[in-house]
Amino acid sequence: MKNIIRILRLVVPISPLRMTLYLLLSLPGAVLPAVFLYLQRQIVDRAAGFGKGLPLSYYAGPVLLLIGTYMVRKMFELVSRQYMEFGYFRYVFLGLDAKIHEKSAKLSLEYYDSAQYYQMVEKAKQASMFLVFTANLAVMSLVLIFNLIFVGGYLSSLHPLLILFVVMVSVPVILEKLKGAGYQSHLMQNLAQAERRKNYARGLLSTAGSKKELAHHGAGRYMAERYLAACREVDEREGKHIRQMGGVGLFFAGIRSLFHGLSVFLMVWLLVTGRITIGGFSVLLASFAALTSSFTQLFNHAGEILQTSVMSASFFELMDLEVTDGRKKMEPGGEVARLEHVSYRYPNGEAYALKDISLSIRKGERIAIVGENGAGKTTLAKLLSGFFLPTEGVMELGGMERSQLKENSIFEQISAVYQEFGHYKLTLAQNVYLGDTAKEMDHKKISHALEWAGILLANHPQELLLGREFGGTELSGGQWQRLALARSYYRQRPILFLDEPTAAIDPLEEMAIYQRLNDLAQNRTVVLVTHRLGAVRSADKILVLDHGSIAEAGSFEELMEQRGYFYHIWNEQAKWYRET
Repeated sequence: MKNIIRILRLVVPISPLRMTLYLLLSLPGAVLPAVFLYLQRQIVDRAAGFGKGLPLSYYAGPVLLLIGTYMVRKMFELVSRQYMEFGYFRYVFLGLDAKIHEKSAKLSLEYYDSAQYYQMVEKAKQASMFLVFTANLAVMSLVLIFNLIFVGGYLSSLHPLLILFVVMVSVPVILEKLKGAGYQSHLMQNLAQAERRKNYARGLLSTAGSKKELAHHGAGRYMAERYLAACREVDEREGKHIRQMGGVGLFFAGIRSLFHGLSVFLMVWLLVTGRITIGGFSVLLASFAALTSSFTQLFNHAGEILQTSVMSASFFELMDLEVTDGRKKMEPGGEVARLEHVSYRYPNGEAYALKDISLSIRKGERIAIVGENGAGKTTLAKLLSGFFLPTEGVMELGGMERSQLKENSIFEQISAVYQEFGHYKLTLAQNVYLGDTAKEMDHKKISHALEWAGILLANHPQELLLGREFGGTELSGGQWQRLALARSYYRQRPILFLDEPTAAIDPLEEMAIYQRLNDLAQNRTVVLVTHRLGAVRSADKILVLDHGSIAEAGSFEELMEQRGYFYHIWNEQAKWYRET
């Protein structure tokens, strides 16, 4: 119930006028059934007295009104259905999608380093559809409640005892639906884990990357068996549920038959004793099915609302994530970054990725971060670039505590090439322009960036579409990386972060790329993360990480003279090239 209220409080304000209009267009469907019953009674009662010399219009009037009322109802149903789909729900769905993106924009980029976060966003997008369904079901349920009030009120006006008629029609439906809702809720809880296993295995079998690896290792059959096992588990539990519901259905069929019999006895008694007319009797026969249908729909909607509210939980899981952004703007001073006894542990992680890091980076310095895989190089770079907040210790950027700074003000000072860069299925020019969209697109500057990065693919980069998905040109891994370098060149910020900037580039071209990067680094603060030690010789300071700690720090010459850890890995890397 809490989720349902929260859904309505979220959805209704997106467009209250549109929702009000949708409700008003739906209301004739609640009021007009009572009008039908009134006109039906008039038709039957007047027909029973036919031959008393009354004009034909006396008998034909109610019939024509009934036809007209029916056409009006159908017209409103058609208009409300079309408006629901094209005038309201699509608008609300876009509004919910906007809320997801607004929330994502406010969250710390620390979340973006977790695969679980991307799954959460995807689930939230899927769950937003259930929020829309819940809102629609709430409107439809409100219309049904009005319908029951108007029809029940009209029947009560025929004779007070007909309140019992309404109760006898509704009780079996209410009891059956409540019992069924309990079984359905239990089924959903039982199926949740099995459905997740089933969907996960199906995803692995249908996704290009994982399917290729599974086929290569001959593991496709094994994964298919896991998928089929999950399918069998789901089928078994659903079969058990169907058998239970079948037993419940038989029991309540007997209850309905008993109550229906009592209802028919009441109707006949009222007719025989003259308490209702033959027209009133015909109305009761018609309203019997109508009331049963309305109560059934109402409780079906209630059950569906409970289900959709549960399915929408993923949306609120994203909305409830804590926003930790600061309020101050970063102003780069003499000291770009200062860390004192900083440690970092990933959310839900047990071990520290970084331990007791202390360092200082001054404006204009070139810092290289090296170490073996898993040493913590990329984690340290992400701390320095403002992605992460330290778990322990003090970190200042631009002379201010990191937690007090707005993330966007930090990123505004940084141009970066990260190891995991985007392959954007846009034009070549748009791929470069993504580096600095705060300003208008500068085609001359884009051409310079592409020329600098060595990407000479087209005379008109704004017309060359990339990516086969949309019929464009596919680039090699090295070309995509050079395009990421072009984005960084186009951005031109005072701080430059480079995380393995030549990882996908041919070693023969690597030195030429690093020469370009040296040109780009002029008069800038540079942080370079790399495992290729030949690129760090010109750094002012080299930080050597080992198991999350700074093992050594100094210039290239100082570290080589120390003959420590850096000296060892330098010689090991050099030996590899000499021996191969």
